Amino acid sequence: MRADEIIELVISRHEEGSSESIGIQGNLHLEPVLEYGGKMARKAYQSYRKNWHHDRHHCGILDFKIMNSSGKMEHSKLLERSLGVVPIEAVRHVYHGHDPCELGLDDEALSLACEIQCSFIEQEVNWGIHSFQLRTHFGYPDMTNEQLANAVPRDFFMLYFERCANEIGAGASLVEAFQTVAEPQYLPSFVASKMVLMPPISGSGNGRKIRNDFSEFVYSDCSGDSEPWVNQHLERIIRLCNQKGISPYWNRAYE
Repeated sequence: MRADEIIELVISRHEEGSSESIGIQGNLHLEPVLEYGGKMARKAYQSYRKNWHHDRHHCGILDFKIMNSSGKMEHSKLLERSLGVVPIEAVRHVYHGHDPCELGLDDEALSLACEIQCSFIEQEVNWGIHSFQLRTHFGYPDMTNEQLANAVPRDFFMLYFERCANEIGAGASLVEAFQTVAEPQYLPSFVASKMVLMPPISGSGNGRKIRNDFSEFVYSDCSGDSEPWVNQHLERIIRLCNQKGISPYWNRAYE
């Protein structure tokens, strides 16, 4: 499926109040998390995020879990498993919203490409500038750094694939590329309460920027034709937000 088709299915499940899973490929599926029932909603207004989301009344309304054969997907493990299996050209194909099944990949590579697609979709649906999304550094218009201001949410994960591909192309082994690029960014997250792959960003406030060692690998900056995937679905999502009402976690935080 194309990315827009999967996003439409996610929206439909939430409109219908259906927790029926969305099959993607093999054992890979998405599990809708309904009625502000997920971590995206619960943690949207905690800690430092409380200062960010006062005007965002519906954070987490479209939450879903990405479930693979080993359980819930994790970015760092997906990146590590994909290196040397999914060609960077295939990742770029997926980044542009196309169907991974069009690529003629073998079963292992196709399964991983579909997981990468789902990860991009999760970034695009749940992170952004709208009332139903958590704030992201990638595509936040108040950033003074043009790369971040003009980026799209899926650039966060794409950065790692692009830089790893560059390291491998320069002669690094798969292990060396992963250790150089990803391991230093696998850090504890206060909000997530676990280790996560963190964005390679330096600075503070709206003056943040992509770190120098990653700055040439912002794919939206290189390709010049990237758009947030939710743009074509906004009217429908806004109707859903109005139908479901303000998040109870927003009410608890600010009322």
